Amino acid sequence: MKPFASIPTRIPRSGIREVMDLAWQVEKTEPVIHLEVGQPDFPTPAHIVEAACRHLREGHTKYVPNAGVDPLRRAAARYFERHSGVATGPENILVTPGAVMSVSTAFMATLEPGDEVLLPDPGWPNYHMAIEVLHGKAVCYTLRPENQFLPDLDELEKLVSPRTRLLLLCNPSNPTGQVYDAALMQRLMAFADRHDLYVLSDEIYGDIVFDQPHTSALPFDREGRSLIISGMSKTYAMTGFRVGFTRARPEYIELAAKLQEPFVSCGSGFSQLAAAEALDGPQDCVEQMRQAYQRRRDLALEVLRQYDLYQYSPGGAFYLLIDISSTGLSSRDFMVRLLNEKKVAVAPGSTFGEISKGHVRISIASAEENIREGVKRICELVKEQQRN
Repeated sequence: MKPFASIPTRIPRSGIREVMDLAWQVEKTEPVIHLEVGQPDFPTPAHIVEAACRHLREGHTKYVPNAGVDPLRRAAARYFERHSGVATGPENILVTPGAVMSVSTAFMATLEPGDEVLLPDPGWPNYHMAIEVLHGKAVCYTLRPENQFLPDLDELEKLVSPRTRLLLLCNPSNPTGQVYDAALMQRLMAFADRHDLYVLSDEIYGDIVFDQPHTSALPFDREGRSLIISGMSKTYAMTGFRVGFTRARPEYIELAAKLQEPFVSCGSGFSQLAAAEALDGPQDCVEQMRQAYQRRRDLALEVLRQYDLYQYSPGGAFYLLIDISSTGLSSRDFMVRLLNEKKVAVAPGSTFGEISKGHVRISIASAEENIREGVKRICELVKEQQRN
């Protein structure tokens, strides 16, 4: 029998999914503190759930347009205009089944085989997986701890080539939680202008910031080269609704909408209509969750300081990298020992890239008592391994 395609076969599985599977096995006999998954632990706000149920009862269970239902495209346009100050209409909006599909569609629409994408290291592993499947080439730029996990423009200048097609940004960052300020974003967009690059700016965590306002790439886009990714999963605790969207110039939206047809056809109407009501409805739930994430961030940092393991303060999202390099263990081996010995599940840093292979990533989308106890157990294992 002929073999499967080579690229999908050789792509490594996400380390996040691996630890989730391992944790489920351990949890069959003993409770586990889950700090591995980037999923809000809050329930979807009640008014959004009620809206989804109402739209289901009204019969919004059939196919919808490739680019999404008009009420959501209009609501998302208003969302981007409120957050960026840049005029946006429904013609600038593509709705996808989850923001991950917005990312993949961007690669489909912009890359020829062999084209290069400047990709953050550390970064979300799904970016790299999608680029490889689409026969592109990931060229990693480093987000180094000594630079507070922020991009280095001098390094980017050295990495760009005639095959470079796209610069990918994640702000706030997964897995570091760092936030790019306006000055840095302006410099990054100027770099893209100089080299005529598309900019895919993943801003799915843009409403979850702690110490400074979120700055989108959009206000610094003078030529319509930005593809701004956002969605409902993180801000509104709607991961299962599978609603993401892209803000871009109309020509891109028309092309990308066509690309939905052979892969997903369209999203679900009732989810999209509920998302429209979430965007236009009361936002106090968003602020309450944001404040809770900030308290949890501060709690995790407090425990790290107690054990002299503090490295940096993430400015947004709900992630934190913890340096475990002093243990002499790989991040995967540390993850396995932590799970088996301390009953805490974390994501190995190696799944996010070379720079973070001496770290583990925790998600602060968990109850405060879990964060306090979970980070304490991480620190204890680090100290125990140092002594050994």
